Amino acid sequence: MATVIALLVLCLPVVTLGYIGFCYASPWGTCRRCSTARKRRTCRACDGTGMRPRIGWQLYVYLRRLHRDGTR
Repeated sequence: MATVIALLVLCLPVVTLGYIGFCYASPWGTCRRCSTARKRRTCRACDGTGMRPRIGWQLYVYLRRLHRDGTR
């Protein structure tokens, strides 16, 4: 059991930093709502562009704005 916990403790930062790097390098992903229908109709998620920001990028922008507004 201790080896599983140690493995998780070692792998979690690697996976987290990898996802942060991925979101920084490519903040926009395809819209799942539009790509499944293969139609570029106007949807609320992407406004018909077919691209929407990733969850990690949305979280980064939210925290950046929160910090900026809190330090003014």
